[in-house]
Amino acid sequence: MTRSLRSSDNDALALICAIAQTRDARITSAALSNHHPAAGAQLQALGVLTRVGDEAAVTSLADHEDTPVALVRSPDGRSFGYFSPQAGWVTASPDDQSVFALSFETLLPKLLDGLDCPLVSRPVQLLPGLLWEVGGARLPGRSARVPVWIGRRLSDPATWALLLQQFQQRPSPGLRIVLSLTAEAKLPKTYVSGHEIIAVQSVIDANDGFRIDPQILAARLAHGRDDGQPASMAADGASITVRGKSYAFTGTKQRAIIRHLFEAWQRGERECLTAAVLEAADSGDQVRTLGKAFRGRADWREFIKEERGRCWIDI
Repeated sequence: MTRSLRSSDNDALALICAIAQTRDARITSAALSNHHPAAGAQLQALGVLTRVGDEAAVTSLADHEDTPVALVRSPDGRSFGYFSPQAGWVTASPDDQSVFALSFETLLPKLLDGLDCPLVSRPVQLLPGLLWEVGGARLPGRSARVPVWIGRRLSDPATWALLLQQFQQRPSPGLRIVLSLTAEAKLPKTYVSGHEIIAVQSVIDANDGFRIDPQILAARLAHGRDDGQPASMAADGASITVRGKSYAFTGTKQRAIIRHLFEAWQRGERECLTAAVLEAADSGDQVRTLGKAFRGRADWREFIKEERGRCWIDI
């Protein structure tokens, strides 16, 4: 479930996400004026982009090249510029040398303002400049609050590795949402148990600036992400989709069994010992088969096979 942003807000949000993907979350004034004049002006007016200094290099406009050229002091010592083979000496405008950075202190509260989280106004940094904790969000249709983090550069392998370390060091007892400033298409396809990683652009309120819409976010959690795989699982383990058909499970032990088999399938393990799966799900000594564990329903047999003490997701 998504909505279309107004054109100006869509351009500004796309620019935010593009800058957030850079190493230092910065952009030059020349790049703004040449490629994003309207969106850049909008973000500066909102305080989302702030001037942080000057660059010692600019793009050579005289030679129609995209590579930066180093700035040097002019012969008279009054300005900075560069020598162009085509145009001779080119004086660099002071505005062209300006550098702007995303102000996360301003941006994050704007994005998260629609969520009922205790740390919306002052997110806690988990990875400096990369990952923040927002607290538990109260979302429509869910009785318990859902922990929320927000991060950037998640398509970068080094940042992704740091995120996985945070998952291990700070495990969540249930579902955790990670809102990403990385675009949906660039997010890793890896399933991470207990976590739903969602691009900010896909859950924005179309009618209120850059605010994340809790209704859209709740709907996204219910439906999960379609990554083109024959099987996918909701991060909280409440449902699994196999060959386009979804199956919902309410019991905690049944969810644990499904999660165990799904993760084994993802790892490429053909079969699992049924006894080990039931033990991991804490099913008790009296439950020795999946038939007993799923007593009262038969649809699980449509995608799970159990033979000779072993079981697996059949795809």
